[in-house]
Amino acid sequence: MFLSAFMVVLIVIVHLSASKIALLNPLPRRKWLSLFGGISVAFVFLHIIPELSDMQESLNEKLLPPFFENDLFVLSMCGILLFYGVERGVIHYREGYSTKDEPVEEQTVFWSHVGIFALFNSIIGYYLHTELRVDDISSFLTLLALCFHLLIIDYSLLLHHDKMYDKAGRWVMTISVLTGWIIGTVFTIPDYISYILFALLSGAIIVNSFKEELPEEKESNYVFFLIGASVYTILWII
Repeated sequence: MFLSAFMVVLIVIVHLSASKIALLNPLPRRKWLSLFGGISVAFVFLHIIPELSDMQESLNEKLLPPFFENDLFVLSMCGILLFYGVERGVIHYREGYSTKDEPVEEQTVFWSHVGIFALFNSIIGYYLHTELRVDDISSFLTLLALCFHLLIIDYSLLLHHDKMYDKAGRWVMTISVLTGWIIGTVFTIPDYISYILFALLSGAIIVNSFKEELPEEKESNYVFFLIGASVYTILWII
């Protein structure tokens, strides 16, 4: 419990100081985006997908016969469609309905956008307490990847909403991860519910990894992406 609490505190610090970290980073934006992108994509393939596969195998053993052999992978795909669809909908709503005479209601766009990521964050908080495999280096690497992943999400939300996110959004993200962790601490949720939540979380992490952390060609730096992915992979193998 102590380790999971420590990890949640670090994630809270990331959220509360994201705007300051982005300004203080000595690397140009395209380089640190690519570096963090390499780490996050490696995390998807080295941790998220294998963990999802293990959970699916466990679920198949407990349900006789299983309803469907790849339930969790289907749910992960649903997570991809949900998180990507909501965010794209928010952005298109702003671009499509905002005019000089009738500006879009920024509060609606802001709370819709932050709300979907608050849900994402609460599942992360829950996952840190209930599903994380605690074995020193693995836990550290998981925390490292999640912090970089969430920092990129914070940066993206800051670009979209600027002062509104800095004033209110980062606090919503902080409260949501704490809420998820507290729920995991207080309540015992059946394994299959935990697996479902992780499947949805994995879909969100996958889509955000490729959407936010693989920047457009003109903004990317392959060398830094390669460094991030290679170093994280080597550490994970060791």
